[in-house]
Amino acid sequence: MMKKNFLVMGFLLLFLSSCKTTYLQQSTNISNVKKSYDKLLIVSRSKDKTARIRAEQQMVSDLAARGVRAESSIEVIKTESFDKELTEKDLDELRNHLVASGYKGIVVTNLVNAQEYTDVIPGSTSTGYMPVRYGRFGRYYSYYPTTYWEPDRVETGIEYTLESCLYDLTIDQGDNLQWVGRFKVKNPSDLMTVIQKYSTELADELLAQSINP
Repeated sequence: MMKKNFLVMGFLLLFLSSCKTTYLQQSTNISNVKKSYDKLLIVSRSKDKTARIRAEQQMVSDLAARGVRAESSIEVIKTESFDKELTEKDLDELRNHLVASGYKGIVVTNLVNAQEYTDVIPGSTSTGYMPVRYGRFGRYYSYYPTTYWEPDRVETGIEYTLESCLYDLTIDQGDNLQWVGRFKVKNPSDLMTVIQKYSTELADELLAQSINP
C-alpha cells in the first residue's frame, strides 16, 4: 500500500512540474534602471479586435493588482492603423499626443514569428506493484513489480514568438526603449488561458526588472 502511495505521489509531482512551463524565454532591462510610471498605455498589436481587447484588458487588470496604473489603447490607437507603416513624423505626433494625454510609458506586444515545430518526447518507464495473491495472509506485503514502457512520441504544432517592449514616453530624444521580453507559445488551444498566463508572466517580469509600483 505504501509503494502504491509513492507511485501516486510521483505522478502528482510530474504533473505539477509540467504546469511550471513558462512562456518567457528571456528579458532585458535596456535602461538598467527601475522607475515609476504615473500612467501606462497597453498596446497589443493584433488585427483581431476581440483578441486585442481581451489581451489589453487582462494586462491592465494584472498591472493594477500590482499597484501600477495602466489603460487599454483600444480607444486611443485604432486597430486599422496596424495595417500601415508609421513614419518618424507619425510616431513623433503619436508620442506627443500620448504625453499630452498623461501617459508616461507604453507597453507594446508584437507577434514576431509563427512557425511549425516538431518535438520528440522521449519514452519513459513506470513500475506498478501487484499483489502476489489475494487469498492468504500477507497479501498487502507480498508485491511483485510490473514495468510499463511508453515509446517515444512525436508532437507537432505551431510555435508563436511574441515580444513585449516597454518605452518611456517622457524621453523625447534618442532611444526610449526601457525593457524587452521575448515569449514563446506552443500550439495554444484556448485563447483566454494563453492571454491570462502571458499577461501574468509579463506583469511579474516588468515589476521585477523595470517598473516600480
